[in-house]
Amino acid sequence: RTALLLPLHAHWQPSPCAMITGKVLVAGSGFLADAYSLYIIGLVQGVLFLEFETSSAAEEKRFKSLITTSALVGAVIGQIFFGTLADRIGRKRVFVCTGSLISVGAILAACTQPNLVESWGKHQIFWQIAFFQLIMGFGIGGEYPLSATITSESATPSERGRTMALVFSMQGLGYLVAALVNLILVASGASRNFTWRFCLGFAGVMPAISLYFRLQMHETDAFQRAAAVAAAATTSSAGAESGVARRPVDSAWNYRWHVLGTALSWCLFDIVFYANSLFHADVTEALGGGTLVLDARNTLIIVLIMLPGYWAAIGTLDKLGRKNTQMMGFSMMALLFLLCGLFYEELKKVGWLFVLVYGLTFFFSNFGPNTTTYVIPGEIYPTRLKATCHGISAACGKAGAAVGTFCFPYLNPSTPAGLKNAMLICSGTAVLGLVATIFLTPRYTVRDLEPNASDQSEGRSVHFVPLHLLGDRPTPEATTPAMTSLQAPAGGKPLLQTP
Repeated sequence: RTALLLPLHAHWQPSPCAMITGKVLVAGSGFLADAYSLYIIGLVQGVLFLEFETSSAAEEKRFKSLITTSALVGAVIGQIFFGTLADRIGRKRVFVCTGSLISVGAILAACTQPNLVESWGKHQIFWQIAFFQLIMGFGIGGEYPLSATITSESATPSERGRTMALVFSMQGLGYLVAALVNLILVASGASRNFTWRFCLGFAGVMPAISLYFRLQMHETDAFQRAAAVAAAATTSSAGAESGVARRPVDSAWNYRWHVLGTALSWCLFDIVFYANSLFHADVTEALGGGTLVLDARNTLIIVLIMLPGYWAAIGTLDKLGRKNTQMMGFSMMALLFLLCGLFYEELKKVGWLFVLVYGLTFFFSNFGPNTTTYVIPGEIYPTRLKATCHGISAACGKAGAAVGTFCFPYLNPSTPAGLKNAMLICSGTAVLGLVATIFLTPRYTVRDLEPNASDQSEGRSVHFVPLHLLGDRPTPEATTPAMTSLQAPAGGKPLLQTP
């Protein structure tokens, strides 16, 4: 039984391909909304501030920053809160909650009114949108640890990496949808009021559709087994006749370096990735721009270059390995940004070549750390810590995104010198990501994570993969015998089984 089981007619048996597609659409709807919102918010702000003028350019900049950062702040809080909550009460209920928050936040943002309360002033619509973006971001944040955990625990070991990469590739679909919506609305001459309202509200459509299927899903078997183990340990410690419970070896302290590695790699990557979303329009001006239609076309070109990166990651993740893929992605990003920075003037003279080299940074982002920073923390952590550790890692990523979006505008990338410096800083940040990967990311295969007999006897749901460069090993813990192998008494079924 899988957690993401779609409700089916009794006489229709879906093909394996249909089942995987259903899982990906349901689990990945939050990523579609996240990527869509990230790319569409630029168009929304451009139209919104034409529709509702501010008193000064400085005031407009403050409100733009407020709207942009509200979703990021909500995401950071949601990743930590919902990740921790999912390890306490289960995956299903929290997953339904996060999807609901995305839909409600997006739809309410589209329904904001400029004169809802007269005493709130003439700029109240910006505050309303920022507040509802915060709610949507809160839900999107929860999607990261929940989708990764549910997908990881629902797939077989041989399918897990590819399925998780497929779920994350919904982010690419979100970018594509945003670029197409942008281009269609601008080219069709839609009114400003309709444009910004439709763009904001459309982010909640896919998560709203997925809610029905989320309500039908089962709690993951892995979480139920972990809950049973925890209950058995609690029960055994209550009475002397049952022995003293063993404290699980898969404690958070044993994974301290792993969490540092997954969090730091994700943070460094998102500094670069989100900063580039701010100034890619300055690069694509080499192809011509200056109008809404041309800018929308240029955004679509970048998206079409980046999309194959997701497919390359899906197809090669098991063959290359997670760590190798992440190292390769960071290395190529560092090299390509370095070329863009050092040979900026020469590349600028050949517009299509400049855009191609720059676009390849997005390709190797997706065929590299953008995918693996999501997959690795969804695999290496045990069931009782998986959502929490993934949420912490993802929150550090969003914190890096906030750093990138806040700091890079001060480089003034709209000028040649500022854009050149931004490229060089991105290259250096990618090098730091490579270093973090080398020293703080474990090298493992699917089989390395399967618990052996010793793991099961010690209550470990995922085999510990050490960071060999640090000589990292599980910390021996003071224990006294409890129920051996956490088995049920007298011929009952083991409470802890291989996930």
